Amino acid sequence: MTRYATHQEYVQSVRRQVVSTAQAMLDGQLSFLIGSRRLAALRHEIDAAADDSDLLVFVSIDSETDAFPLGEVREHWDQDALARLEPEI
Repeated sequence: MTRYATHQEYVQSVRRQVVSTAQAMLDGQLSFLIGSRRLAALRHEIDAAADDSDLLVFVSIDSETDAFPLGEVREHWDQDALARLEPEI
């Protein structure tokens, strides 16, 4: 018989993702921009208040940098265009 996670178990799982993402950022294993995007995306999944200032900072960073090609998407960008954007990134 298949056992499904409860909502609380799901929230705890996502909170662990938030912690591991933040720790990877602090350890230098994950860029702050990519980590901010991840944390901004996860905030709705952890039952946090909509105005939680600890998470809103990551939403702001994500919003201000959403035009930057990060992660795998960079592979599809022109190298000259990436070089021009690199100082901003």
